[in-house]
Amino acid sequence: MTAVPLAGQHVLVTRPPGQAAPLRARLETAGATVTTAPTIRLVGPSDPGAFQRRAAHLPEYDWVAVTSVNAVERLAVAAWNAGCADALSRCRLAAVGPSTSDAARVVWGVECLVPRVYRGEALADSIVAEIPPPLRAGTRVLLVQAEGARPVLRDRLLAAGAQVDVAPAYAVDVNWTVRDLLLEFIELGRGDWLTFTASSAARAFVQLVGPQTGGALVAAISPVTGATLADLGLPVHLVAETHTMAGLVDALVGAAERPGRAAEVQRHA
Repeated sequence: MTAVPLAGQHVLVTRPPGQAAPLRARLETAGATVTTAPTIRLVGPSDPGAFQRRAAHLPEYDWVAVTSVNAVERLAVAAWNAGCADALSRCRLAAVGPSTSDAARVVWGVECLVPRVYRGEALADSIVAEIPPPLRAGTRVLLVQAEGARPVLRDRLLAAGAQVDVAPAYAVDVNWTVRDLLLEFIELGRGDWLTFTASSAARAFVQLVGPQTGGALVAAISPVTGATLADLGLPVHLVAETHTMAGLVDALVGAAERPGRAAEVQRHA
């Protein structure tokens, strides 16, 4: 018989439309009942022309760093429209985590540098480690990320001497259409877990319904997301050790196999 360690567990998934399916599938395979309520929606950047212009200058960059699957997909379209998609096979690519790296491999057929820890600080450090000190001052790096993303990646690369341009590929809006669904989930008090895979989803959740859980436990994909949740006034009961969808599900399964012993959040600056 196939193990279903999350049988009887009702889990809320807050990932945006088009991205929730893989996490939902993993949770349902483990036996969970899943409610999907995307607290954010992705829209174009406030200055799409600026993003397109950055894409048109891809041949000038030594490194391109992408921080999400969305960034990969939107850069692919912009580079194609600019007629310079082949430039991505000549520069070095870096991705914040394995999902982003996999997307780049599918779209461009190239391998990305991926840090051992899937966060911006580690990505910056990994890129810097690949550039000999005498070359850093002349190294040009393009960061493709969400509008309003944490500046830590840019700041660390600048501090190391690289020339850095930021290309916001998309923006994040609160998805107000799910507010009633969230309120119902919370007010009925039948949920076991609220899951968050990005700080933006956490902030939107609180904008939609406030820092309430209806008695459900809260799980974060990473220490960064966990710290955001805590700062917003939500209790954090579990942070995945591996900051991926699979790692988050593994953490939930581990908590289910150790009743009453959900992992403590490790808050990192």
